[in-house]
Amino acid sequence: MFRSTLQFCARAFNRISRPPPRIVRLRPQGQAHGTVVLSYLTDPFDPQAVPAAHYHSNRWECAAMARIFVEAGFGVDAIDHVESRYTPPDDCVAVIDLHSNLERLARLAPPSAKKILHATGAHWLFQNRAELARLDALRARRGVTLPPRRQVPPSRAIEFADLATTTGNAFTIETFAFAKKNFHRVPLSSMFTQDWPAEKHFAAARTRFLWFGSHGLVHKGLDLVLEAFAQAPELQLTVAGPVAAEPDFAELYRRELSRPNVHVLGWVDTHSPQFRDLLAAHGAIVYPSCSEGGGGSVITCLHGGLVPIVTREASVDVGDFGFELRGAEVAAILAVVREVAALSPEAFAARSRAAWEFARRVHTRENFKSTYRRLLSEVFQLAVTT
Repeated sequence: MFRSTLQFCARAFNRISRPPPRIVRLRPQGQAHGTVVLSYLTDPFDPQAVPAAHYHSNRWECAAMARIFVEAGFGVDAIDHVESRYTPPDDCVAVIDLHSNLERLARLAPPSAKKILHATGAHWLFQNRAELARLDALRARRGVTLPPRRQVPPSRAIEFADLATTTGNAFTIETFAFAKKNFHRVPLSSMFTQDWPAEKHFAAARTRFLWFGSHGLVHKGLDLVLEAFAQAPELQLTVAGPVAAEPDFAELYRRELSRPNVHVLGWVDTHSPQFRDLLAAHGAIVYPSCSEGGGGSVITCLHGGLVPIVTREASVDVGDFGFELRGAEVAAILAVVREVAALSPEAFAARSRAAWEFARRVHTRENFKSTYRRLLSEVFQLAVTT
């Protein structure tokens, strides 16, 4: 009896002490067509959180999606994608979610509301298995196990969705193909753009490579890149990412990270002069990730004219200007970086220019907005200005 009383009091205290769900409500002028629930992020609507847009394009994209709906005459309720207490209003016409909140919201929304998955990553089952496979391969090569850092919870979002959008390419879409849902590509935007680097010294840059990524170093292939460049002392590698935040990885690769041809910088702000200097000095980005929904770090570097060397799972279109690795193996990476370094300065410059032009044409904020507006007009059959 005493224990049950304590449990009741604890539950009551949690209900009283927990703050209410954070909801950012945006409303159009005049009568709204209804409310769109955007289960994504709320900090883009906080002026003090604006600097966060420097490290990931999703902040700007979330705010842009909300603005597009408001401009089209919809109200928007923006919540964080992990919010578990929010209930859609009666006039809800659409629910948009990134991953694991769609099933819950779909059950609570009116039956007529459209359920839309905005897939910013591959299907959870593919991603989790892909990272574990990379860790297993590392164990086989080095005799050490490291913990997974990019695992995502199971979700039936795609099964509950009426349609889906993605910032990735055909690879990301294929991981959801089993559900037979209609997918729409919305090209990832970029928080970084720059003019064509006309003064770049391409003869030197073609031997200088950049790994630029965030946490989950094995997931994003830094282990493979370090092992490849350990066998290529004639080539230079710069590592721009949070290596110190994964001390077990840093210790395991202490020797490779300390080699004369490897330079470790840690995290670099894309809006900093240091980042622009990196792009000016380097020729290619090497990014053999095992699962992405549009490799934002690669796209950022395309805007600086870096030639991409990626796995298919990086989910970035590289056309005829980049290099898609045939496998996530050290030997494959080593072969391609040496092939790139052996290109003539003229051939390398042509690829660099093509990469830059592709980024300026496809991966911009303007193209993200116009593509999303067209999608909105198709889904809701509205006349939306692009």
